[in-house]
Amino acid sequence: MAQFAEDHDHLGSAVCPRHLAGPGDPRHVTHALRAAGWHTASDPLHPTVALHSPDYSHQLTLAPQAGHPYRPWWRIRSPHGKAHWSAEFSGTTPVEIIAGLTDALIQPPPEHLRGPMELLTSHGWGYHAQSGGSESATSPDKAVSMEWQISPVAGTLGWAIEAVDRHNLDRPGFLWRASLDDNTPSHLVTAFATALADPEPVLRGRFEIPYGLPLKQEQEEPLGPKTAAAHTARLAQARRHRPKPALSTSPSVPSAPPRTTSPARPAR
Repeated sequence: MAQFAEDHDHLGSAVCPRHLAGPGDPRHVTHALRAAGWHTASDPLHPTVALHSPDYSHQLTLAPQAGHPYRPWWRIRSPHGKAHWSAEFSGTTPVEIIAGLTDALIQPPPEHLRGPMELLTSHGWGYHAQSGGSESATSPDKAVSMEWQISPVAGTLGWAIEAVDRHNLDRPGFLWRASLDDNTPSHLVTAFATALADPEPVLRGRFEIPYGLPLKQEQEEPLGPKTAAAHTARLAQARRHRPKPALSTSPSVPSAPPRTTSPARPAR
């Protein structure tokens, strides 16, 4: 935590919308999973990070690719059983949006679940139904879309999410991409959509804020104390979902009776 606070001890601002805010600090995701009891399964001397859930049913891999930030860096999957699923995010995806899905992995599913399209349209996103069953929602600024894809040839493909820069022709046409396959549990898709549409600003350092995008930027201030406090609270919340150690079911062994010391015999 001390290193995290030191790394954020600089000037910055709260910015929104979050889908244009840039990637942020990956530890926003990985520290929370570790606090919730996930195991590290990677070499600490290698840049790839691999984590497993406590019951090994879910895996997260963060594999940076030098010079290719728009390729999938983040991979989250449940490889076991018939309902295996996977999700991928480019290295430029805002970590707060990725955390929408990963935070839902460490919490019990909600009793009442809204569909992702219903949730997005309630935040003012435009809805588009297409022939063949595909449907999509587009953010009010037209920068990001979330599409349920169905191919007439291959069938259901899953969810495709893409953020596009429509204001600066000097940078690549897209900002980040994500995909959730068609087996991704509904509550995880909705949790991702919730984080995607969340209007709450996110914190970024002065030199982390993307240039030339239509971001709303609050007054610049020292970020260290505020970022550290928010991260500390986030990890405390994650620890509440850490699995409790299993109680031992082995029969208790009665303790041996205390030894009594015989009185010393008098010397003859």
